[in-house]
Amino acid sequence: MKKIIGILVLVFSTIVLLMVMNQSFINRIKQDRYFDHLNTDDTPRSLYQRVFVRSDRWAYGDLYGLCYLPQYRFKLEPFKKYNSINRGNLQNRILYIIGDSFLADKTLTSAFDGFDNVVFLDRRFPFGPILVDSTKQNFLIMEFAERNLNGYNINKTDEIRWTENDIKTIGSRSVLRGSGALLTPRSPNRAARPSLINRLGKIIFNKDLSRNLELLLFDDKLFTPIKELKASLNYNLFGRVAKEVAVSTDKKRLLLNITVDTSDIHSAFRYKSIQQIDSITANLKVAKNYYEAIGFKKVFLSIIPNPVSIYDENRMPYNHLLERVERQTNLPIISIYKTYKSDSHNLYFLSDAHWNPMGFDTWVAQVNKTLKSASKKINNSVNQ
Repeated sequence: MKKIIGILVLVFSTIVLLMVMNQSFINRIKQDRYFDHLNTDDTPRSLYQRVFVRSDRWAYGDLYGLCYLPQYRFKLEPFKKYNSINRGNLQNRILYIIGDSFLADKTLTSAFDGFDNVVFLDRRFPFGPILVDSTKQNFLIMEFAERNLNGYNINKTDEIRWTENDIKTIGSRSVLRGSGALLTPRSPNRAARPSLINRLGKIIFNKDLSRNLELLLFDDKLFTPIKELKASLNYNLFGRVAKEVAVSTDKKRLLLNITVDTSDIHSAFRYKSIQQIDSITANLKVAKNYYEAIGFKKVFLSIIPNPVSIYDENRMPYNHLLERVERQTNLPIISIYKTYKSDSHNLYFLSDAHWNPMGFDTWVAQVNKTLKSASKKINNSVNQ
């Protein structure tokens, strides 16, 4: 009997080890768990989902999933999906958005009036180079969470960009009409594929093994009550929460700690000098000039306020980063700060670092208003 148990333990351990060494498999689990809260209770679940996609980390907000304080266990509301609709007349206008996690999982196809399509590019991951269709009017929104303005520099992002010589070539490129296919001047150089030995080495000596093991074995609904009990004891007895999280002054919501802790560059309460604001706006101008050079007709800037900037700005002296950048930049602004401040409704999830459906829809409405006004000015200047 002992031998059988020993063999079973050995087999189980080997299977678990092989799974945690397989980073592709772990990444798939992470992605599926992240998006699982978007599924309804009636959505059919496969055997894989029933075994591996059983986490509470995202269903009740990313901040809840970091600290597991039970008083902030709020089910996230679903967002409105702006699905594709049949348009009678094509506008020959495309809207691009280069943004972050605020827009990453949203359906934006028909969110904005007067555009045939919306292309979202996530700044957190590699993309590009962008090649726009010169037979259409192409507009771009650079969307930033307020905290992500700090340290932004297009030259330090993972975006693959055209060189100056490329841009000159793009200016005379050909467009295959009808098919929608574009002839690129040249394909960007891609990194050489790692050798088999290097790939095996990364699998065997995976530096994330312990983290992957914890995710595979313990990031499960079964352990949520234990995690909540531990979190409650730490908070109620010692006033401690997970280092990534802060509790608002009124105790009504959770906040991302990097937006609070003044030792962090992303903090809304960390002093920002005039020179630092100058640097941010200068980097935004460099990005604007590049995007206009590759064919965008107009480049807009939209900054999403930190939740702490709206609901807890008096806990310490607020640095007003968002307002100062908006006042100084030469980019046309899609501003929602004052709209959010004056709105009596809650526009952010209480247990997540992002806006809720009402906050998102408020932003969409403001974008439509600004783009509509800008389009009228462009059309009037063309007709004159």
